[in-house]
Amino acid sequence: MKKIAIIGGDNQKGYNIKLKEFDCEVKYHDGRMKRTGIKNYFENLLKDVDCVILILSAVYHGTMYAVKEVAANLGIKVVYQRSKGISGVLQAVHENVAF
Repeated sequence: MKKIAIIGGDNQKGYNIKLKEFDCEVKYHDGRMKRTGIKNYFENLLKDVDCVILILSAVYHGTMYAVKEVAANLGIKVVYQRSKGISGVLQAVHENVAF
C-alpha cells in the first residue's frame, strides 16, 4: 500500500474514496497554516509517505515552502498540482507514483 500526502484542497473525503481504489493511504492537510513550528508539523506528517501532491491553488505560501523544504530533506518527491479537482489529483498520482 502506497502512502500519499495531499496538501491543499477541500475535498478530503473525495480524495480518500478515489485513492482507496488505487490501494493508497492518504495523509491530508488543507494547506492553511499560519504559525510557528510548521516545519516540525510537516516532518511528522511526511516522514513515511511515498509522494507529496501539493495543490498550488489551495495552500498558503509558507506552507508550500515548508513542505518543499521538508520533503527535500526527507528525499520525498513533490508533485506540484495546479488544479484542486479530484481527476487532476488522481492523474498526478497515477503518473508519479510507481504501483
